[in-house]
Amino acid sequence: MKWTESLSVGNDYIDEQHKEWIRRINDLLEAYNQKRGKEKVEEAMEFVKKYTVTHFSAEQELMKKYKYPEYEIHKQIHDNFIKEVNELDEKIKKEGPTLTNLMTVVKVNIFLYKKWNIILYKKCTKRHSKNC
Repeated sequence: MKWTESLSVGNDYIDEQHKEWIRRINDLLEAYNQKRGKEKVEEAMEFVKKYTVTHFSAEQELMKKYKYPEYEIHKQIHDNFIKEVNELDEKIKKEGPTLTNLMTVVKVNIFLYKKWNIILYKKCTKRHSKNC
């Protein structure tokens, strides 16, 4: 996945987090593609796992601060995604960097892309921008 301005949500802080997340997901995919081994894949996955929690926490704080009415829905989406990332991490630790696990990483990437392109989400996060 590549960052483009079309993925911007209008909040520099969140945009920078999204850019870092894309870099790290791409690092994880690259570790798979270059067959760097279980250790490198696990290392990349560990960062993605921690950063997911950090990033979603930051988003949720903004949603609460601005009293976003769909907060509970987004929090549930975030919680489900964190659960999926944790399950993927466990699978990678148990099974190693398999093709099935690679496909799950691709699924994570697709989720992120869709997440940023949901109009409701963009409106939500833009509402949190400095210009609100």
